Amino acid sequence: MNPAEDYPIDVLEKGYVEDRQAYRCLFCEEKVAKGVIYPVENVLYEDWRYMEHHLASVHGSVFDVLLASGRDHTGLSDQQSKLLALIYEGKTDKEIQQALKIGSMSTIRNHRFALRKKERQAKTLLALMNLVKRQQAEETIGSDTHAEIQKTFEPPADLKRYFSEEDGRLITYRLKEYEKEQLLAEVALLFKPKKVYEEKEINAILEEIFEDYMLLRREMVDRGFLSRNDEGSEYRLVPMNEEEEGEKMDFKKEMKLQAKEEKVNYGIFQIKNLQNEKIFVGSTPNFKTLNGLKFMLNNNTHTNKELQLDWNRHGKDHFEFSILETVDEKEWKGKSTKKILEELLEKWVAHLQPYGENGYNK
Repeated sequence: MNPAEDYPIDVLEKGYVEDRQAYRCLFCEEKVAKGVIYPVENVLYEDWRYMEHHLASVHGSVFDVLLASGRDHTGLSDQQSKLLALIYEGKTDKEIQQALKIGSMSTIRNHRFALRKKERQAKTLLALMNLVKRQQAEETIGSDTHAEIQKTFEPPADLKRYFSEEDGRLITYRLKEYEKEQLLAEVALLFKPKKVYEEKEINAILEEIFEDYMLLRREMVDRGFLSRNDEGSEYRLVPMNEEEEGEKMDFKKEMKLQAKEEKVNYGIFQIKNLQNEKIFVGSTPNFKTLNGLKFMLNNNTHTNKELQLDWNRHGKDHFEFSILETVDEKEWKGKSTKKILEELLEKWVAHLQPYGENGYNK
């Protein structure tokens, strides 16, 4: 990976990029499917936490990898890189002086001043480049597009209280889960099926709806309304039923139905090997993300080696996915989603005993 690629700063700081189905490490080929719980030495990691575990265990830290990318990418001299590394470690000026064999404390202060100056210059350059990109986007799309968006986007009646009466834009994204799904399904109607959008086009459309258009864009991708290529340069609308993509269908009607969903369904699922009857029992905070688990198995990256081996041997057509229990939150008042899933998984594993010859659980 080239750290100088055109990734947003927040993505570079995290060390991984997200797409609709997986998290991808910026520094190697590691991919982590969404919606899967990853066991590591008796510790269960959520998908994004497992990616952070990968970064820490394989690469040490994002800071170390970025700093090691060299002067062409950081703009820092060898001496400045060493100084910054020591500052990151929390060393005092005296310790830095000893480590770098610098003669006087004033020299260290001068180096610190030079780093702060570079930081200010980098911020100014970043702001200038963002203004250039925004100007280019406006020239490409045209002012008529903005006016058209404002006229065509109409929030659902029961969500209008979240929109400003002055400019019609979203005031806050602090919505309930089913309200977020409802809002994003309406926003998705602004995009044309099968059309490829550049990021600047996506930003221009979403900025007319909400000031934090980057958050809205990320949510559209994370929740499966938009797909994005690995570089983050191209976006496409994702049909809700991909099997019918080639058929004539009322896409707007389908999106409206999606918007009526009241909440995210989650709970316990089972994968059954139809060849030998062995099962794997797991939990997920959103049943929609089971596609991420299939993605992982199809790409030979699942951490359960026995399940992955049988998947490779027998093929995906010889495995069956089924839902064992959907959570009814009314019965679990006062408990977090994580705690609910832990207790339900423990119950089902105790009941089905998916171990040894019976299953793939550890």
